[in-house]
Amino acid sequence: MTHGVALLADVTGRELVFALARPGDPPGEHRTRPCASLPELEAAFRDILAEVGVEALVGVAVSAAGPEIDGAIVLTSTGLTLSQAWLRSVARTPRAYLVNDFTACAMGAPRIAEARLGVVHPGKPARNAAIAVLGPDIGLGVAALVPTRGDSWLAVPSEGGHMDFCPVESREAPIFSAIRGRHGDVAAERLLSKEGLAEIHGALVSDGDPLFTPKNDNAVIARARAGDPQALEAISIFSGLLGGFAGDMALLFAARGGVFLNSPLLEDIGDLLDLDAFARRYRAKGRMSYYLDALPVFSMPGRPALLGLSSLFSASDMRYAATDVKFLDC
Repeated sequence: MTHGVALLADVTGRELVFALARPGDPPGEHRTRPCASLPELEAAFRDILAEVGVEALVGVAVSAAGPEIDGAIVLTSTGLTLSQAWLRSVARTPRAYLVNDFTACAMGAPRIAEARLGVVHPGKPARNAAIAVLGPDIGLGVAALVPTRGDSWLAVPSEGGHMDFCPVESREAPIFSAIRGRHGDVAAERLLSKEGLAEIHGALVSDGDPLFTPKNDNAVIARARAGDPQALEAISIFSGLLGGFAGDMALLFAARGGVFLNSPLLEDIGDLLDLDAFARRYRAKGRMSYYLDALPVFSMPGRPALLGLSSLFSASDMRYAATDVKFLDC
C-alpha cells in the first residue's frame, strides 16, 4: 500500500505553523494557527490529522523554540513542554521527530535557491564549508551546519542566543547599562529579539528610568517608518549589534560558507535595517577582521525550518503508513 504525506510543524509558543510534504519533496504551502498551550496544540494536530487521514500519514516532524534534551523540548519563551512520547501519542505514529527550531532552520538553508537569498553583507561563500544560521524574533535562534562526506550535512544545535553580550561602540554602552538594570543580565537575546528592539528604544527615550514601559517592536518599527529619529536610532543600534553577533557566530563555527539570517522580525524591519552599522560591527573583530571581510551574510525568506524538517523523510518512507511502523528506534 502506498501512502502519501508527512506532517511538518513549527511550534513558536504563540502559534503553530504547519505544512504537508510528500516524502522526498519540499513542503507545500504552510498554514498558521494560534496555539499557546498543550491542549490547543493537541486540538490542532487532531484537526490536521482528521483532514489528512491517518492512513495517508507516513510520519510527523516538529520543531520548537527551545533545546532538545532527552526527547523533550521546553519552549524558552513560555515554558510549554513538548516530548517525543507525547508527539507519538497525538499523531498515532512512532515515526516522529522533535528538533530545535533553528536546527531545523539550518537543515533547510542549503535547500533554498540562491536566487531567493538576499545579500546583507557581500562576499563569496567557500564550497564545502560550514554555515551559521541565526535569527532574532521572539528569541534569538542559533545553529550551524557542517559538511560531511558526499553531499550530506550535519546540523549542530546551539543555545548561543543566551551567551553573555557586551557593548563595543560608545552608543551601545548606555543601552546595555539600562537593560542590565531592568533584567540583571545582558544575554544576546535580551537585545536581539522583538523584546530587545523595544528595550533598546526604551533605553533611548526613558532617560534611564527603570520603571519605564517600552513600546513593542511593531510600534518602534512604525515610528521609524514615520521618520522618528529615536526609533531610527534604535533600529540602527539593533542592526549594529546583530552584525557584531553574526560575526561572532561566523568565527565560532568557522562559517566560511556564510551566515544565514531568518527572522520574521527582520522581514518586518526590511529596508530600515542599517546595513552600514551591520557591516561595521560584523567586521570589527580585531586581528580576525580579515576573516570576515569577504565572508557573506544572506537573508533567507519564508519558513526554512519546515524545509529542513522535510529532509528528515525520504522517498523510501512512502512504502509504509505511520500506523504500519512498529519499531523505529533500533
